[in-house]
Order: sequence, then structure tokens, then C-alpha cells
Amino acid sequence: MIHLITITGPSARKLYLEESQTSDFKSLMRTITSGRVMIVSTKFRSDLFYSAEKPKHDTILKLWAFYAKTELPTILNHNLQTYIGRENSFTRYFQSINKLASNWHFYHLYQKSFFQTFNNDQQNPVALVVIGCDQHLLKHPSINREPLLGSKSQITPVLTEDTFALAMHIIHSESHIN
Repeated sequence: MIHLITITGPSARKLYLEESQTSDFKSLMRTITSGRVMIVSTKFRSDLFYSAEKPKHDTILKLWAFYAKTELPTILNHNLQTYIGRENSFTRYFQSINKLASNWHFYHLYQKSFFQTFNNDQQNPVALVVIGCDQHLLKHPSINREPLLGSKSQITPVLTEDTFALAMHIIHSESHIN
């Protein structure tokens, strides 16, 4: 089962991981979750998708704070969102990405970080689902933003039936429009 932790605002700066730290942190998270992990870290927003039978938000947040050399109590509750389950996690993620796209500066910074994350692990199944859903969602007339990988990207993942079903669920939630 896939879960999501999103950190925004001032708390994202406190939990920001440099690209050089991300690889080690992902290895640690794979050990804890026994599954694949995708983290996109910026100073204004960080998203961590992980696979685990049961949610491990508390453990992950404690280790994330330790790894980022910050105190967990300094993370503001209103800057922290956790989601349980594949459909809920991806739906909330794309709703927030569409909202983020209304600020082109922050969205372009996020795209750059997302591209680096994907480029460092192009076979990551979680990242492939995100990209597949993103490409399908962008075909919907109510979504007006660039792809997460950027408009110049030559990467075209295969949209599986499962990913297509997830993208359709997100579209029909009627709260994805930016």
C-alpha cells in the first residue's frame, strides 16, 4: 500500500534535504518500509511517497527530522499532511500539485526537483505511476499546467490499466482543477 507525507511552508525548509542527502535517506526509508520510496524535497514543499503494509508516518517523520538535523516539535501541524492508501495519497497529491501550479515560480522549482528525483531512479514504480497519472491528467481540459517532468522532457512511461484507473479516479473526484 502506498502512503504520502507532505510538508509545506516553513516546516519544509526545516526538513529540506540536499540532493546529496536524499540517496542515503531513501536507503534508510527503504529499510524501514521494506518498499520503494520517492521523495521530492524543496525548501517550500517536500513529498515522500512510500510503500508499506501499514502507515509509518510517525517513525518516518522522527527519522526525517533527525536526518535533517531539526527538532520534530518545530514542525508545525498545519504544515504537515499525511495520507493513507494509494487512491487517497495520489488524489491529494495531484490536487495540491494543481494548486501549486498557480504559482509558476514555486511550480518550476518543484518540477526541477521532481526531474532530479526521477532522473536518479528512473525505474522507481512509484515515480512511474506519478508520471503516468500526470500525463493522463494533463489531457483533461480543466487542468492547465506543464507536466511535472517539464515540457521538454522526452520520457514517456507506459500508462498501465491500473494507472489509467487511478487517473480516472482523480479526474472524477472533481476537486483536481487548478
